[in-house]
Amino acid sequence: QNNHGYYGGGYTAENGTTHVVQQFLPITPPISIASLSNAHLSGYSLSSEAAAAGYNGLQNLNGSEAFRRTTALGFGGLEPRTLQAIGNSYAHPNIPRDRAITTWRRVYFQNNANENNTAITEPFADHSYLANKALWDDFFFSSITPVPANNPMFGTSAKTVEQVAKDFFFENAHLPNRRMVPYTTQLDEYKLGNLLDEYAQFKGGFADKIASHMMVEGPFNINSTSVRAWKMLFSSLKGKPVCFLNPEKSVSNQSEKMDEHRPAGVPVGGGSVVNAQSYTGSSSDPSDPEQWLGWRELSDAEIDELAVAMVKQVKKRGPFLSLSEFINRRLSTQTEFALRGALQAAIDDPDCSINSGFRNSSRTFSNRERNFVNAVFPEAMEGPIAYGSAAYIDQADVLRNIGTQLTARGDTFVIRTYGDALDQNGKVTARAWCEAVVQRLPDYLDETDSPEIKQADLTSDTNKTFGRKLQVIGFRWLNASEI
Repeated sequence: QNNHGYYGGGYTAENGTTHVVQQFLPITPPISIASLSNAHLSGYSLSSEAAAAGYNGLQNLNGSEAFRRTTALGFGGLEPRTLQAIGNSYAHPNIPRDRAITTWRRVYFQNNANENNTAITEPFADHSYLANKALWDDFFFSSITPVPANNPMFGTSAKTVEQVAKDFFFENAHLPNRRMVPYTTQLDEYKLGNLLDEYAQFKGGFADKIASHMMVEGPFNINSTSVRAWKMLFSSLKGKPVCFLNPEKSVSNQSEKMDEHRPAGVPVGGGSVVNAQSYTGSSSDPSDPEQWLGWRELSDAEIDELAVAMVKQVKKRGPFLSLSEFINRRLSTQTEFALRGALQAAIDDPDCSINSGFRNSSRTFSNRERNFVNAVFPEAMEGPIAYGSAAYIDQADVLRNIGTQLTARGDTFVIRTYGDALDQNGKVTARAWCEAVVQRLPDYLDETDSPEIKQADLTSDTNKTFGRKLQVIGFRWLNASEI
């Protein structure tokens, strides 16, 4: 059609479509670790680093050696080449279910008939598992970023990162991630200036230091077994306006401004700025073009189903001791836990209809196709073949919106206690109940240790014993009916 090929649901006019969004290029600063899901992992490059043991780089860049040793993605990386890795958790069919890395035999063919082909044993890694484990518990995005000039996404004048930081910490201005709130007990403009100098020179552990002056408003504990709580989390962006690129206008350059759509449901998309308007439901027709272009609008019923399925997974797999444990699949001989992480398992639950249109036999691998691969983890090939596409809702799509709120352990606690008054005979003459809300703060009890110092590096014996400060932020007396 109009000299366009077909992709998406198929390679023919019967099942395919001419325009498919496969990846998103970020045009706004990342807010969640899941915003990195479109990053190309594997580490391939066109440098002269060795592609295999004993290999000394390309000797003939224009000859057959370059063809044998490189691809469009370069060489020297870690197989397999992977897309949509960060934030997702599907197992790879060629990696054992209880391992995150294995090996494979790679054959380098020679162009001289008198030479023997070279077989090299190389690593083969679960990029999702390894990246999630490395990132989710040790890094975060503050969203303290410069504001570009004349950008319709921001609609404001240009600001440097220094001005954005000062406005946030001292002028009550919001950051792009509005969940971030300032904590300025040990911060003033002079100290912030010194921090920003370190930031400009990429030294001094700036990320750790700036994190000690920021807190998250309304964090959500991933070990919650409340369906209502999960429903509220998944619904938190319901009805929020979404900027999108109108495909016809953007291609023809008819408009410099993006369009805006306010959905009735919950917006879920594969990137910070999406293409086309939302669509609802999960189409069972592979040739439906809207599913390959736009973004999903989840209904109240779909959110309800997801919340119920999520609690089911928490009860099966929890408690989770870290975010990466929650997001990743489990390295286990138990197939159910080794296939995917908890959130993806909830999305793929048979009673959750979010991706129901992809579950018919025409949209899965046939037995012949599965047998052809000869997988070491064959169960990983079961299910829809649209995994990772823009049309299929995966856990990275959901985490992109809520990832910054998640925590494996809260820092705010509700403590209840009671006391009895006894007479000389031991009879209770009075009883009282009370409740305190206590919050753990970034500062150590002894401030000789800076907040960013790790437990193992503390110098104060007081801090080694008691740790960080606790502050009572609420107190009330209770009635007997409240117990």
